[in-house]
Amino acid sequence: MNYSLFFIPLIFTFFYVGFSILIKTGIKRKYKIKSNNNFLVSVIVSARNEAANIEQCLISLDELEYPNHLLEIYIVDDQSKDDTHKIISEFIKNKPCFKYIKNDNVKANLSGKANAISRAIEKSSGEIIFITDADCEVPKGWIKNMISYFHDDVGLVAGYTLLNFSKSFFSRLQSLDWSYMLSVAAGSIGLNIPLTCIGNNFAMRRNTYKEVGGYEGVGFSVAEDFALLMAIAQKTNWKIVFPLEIQSIVYSKPVKNLIEFFKQRKRWAIGGTSVHWFGKLLIIESVFIHFAIVYLLIIGKFLFASSLLGVILISDLLLIYPLLEKINKKKLLFFLPIYKFFSLFYMLILSVILLVNPTVEWKGIKYPV
Repeated sequence: MNYSLFFIPLIFTFFYVGFSILIKTGIKRKYKIKSNNNFLVSVIVSARNEAANIEQCLISLDELEYPNHLLEIYIVDDQSKDDTHKIISEFIKNKPCFKYIKNDNVKANLSGKANAISRAIEKSSGEIIFITDADCEVPKGWIKNMISYFHDDVGLVAGYTLLNFSKSFFSRLQSLDWSYMLSVAAGSIGLNIPLTCIGNNFAMRRNTYKEVGGYEGVGFSVAEDFALLMAIAQKTNWKIVFPLEIQSIVYSKPVKNLIEFFKQRKRWAIGGTSVHWFGKLLIIESVFIHFAIVYLLIIGKFLFASSLLGVILISDLLLIYPLLEKINKKKLLFFLPIYKFFSLFYMLILSVILLVNPTVEWKGIKYPV
């Protein structure tokens, strides 16, 4: 009997459970909060061909509960070729908090979104800068909640972004995927090992942004949010926090099909190649145990494979349960077993895609990497 066939997967399963417990500890970390509505806040939104989404985003921004004299909202039209400009212009009439920027200039060392955000930050004056996307809807208490975590030593506050999923099977799988990835991101930051954050829901001090030289200092990246987070974590002494707060959860939309899904994941994968060694270890460990389970099923070790799958399903359930409970989406857990095989499928396909064609496409722009 080949004992390594059983021993090695058992060891990796043990580590998988250990990592899950460790990350869950990070998620449960309690951050200090304080009441502070005295910051001048700048909200930055980059929009490129977002005619189908921008109005809902603008409506949610207009309903933010924060003093108007301390709030400015910059909407950057990043070379849109649809009716984005028209929708923005009509909506912000007689709304002094809103500022419109037509971005036609491209800085050589920046990607599209980072370039647009950089332009807006240069024109803005807020002490705290909030970033979201044109296809997102922010909650009314977004600023008040996240700003309460800005103690004197905190430079960046990250927030969860979840999907407004429909009844479609694909959108539910995407929602589970986001829930899992952001739970890992929040947990790692809670352990003081920043791996990533989501670029459509975070806030940072202007001084923190300046200290790393802004997006120009960070340089080109197809995942500008990840690059900025890593620069702050590695080059400054500012603390980064990632609380699980329902009042700061931003909602986005799932992609419509597998082609768009793989384009999105491809950009994230390439942008995150310089992730902390802890993140790389998590990825390698996760990929191995999932492939090991599939291999065991193929060779007929159904009972052993099913047992291992049950253990990692329980680990994942415990990891994402706090988030799904807080947003009242516990029914998504019924899709967790199918999601596990879906994630294995897309990791396998994504690996092949990255080897064959590493070019990244975002909003119609192709970036060779």
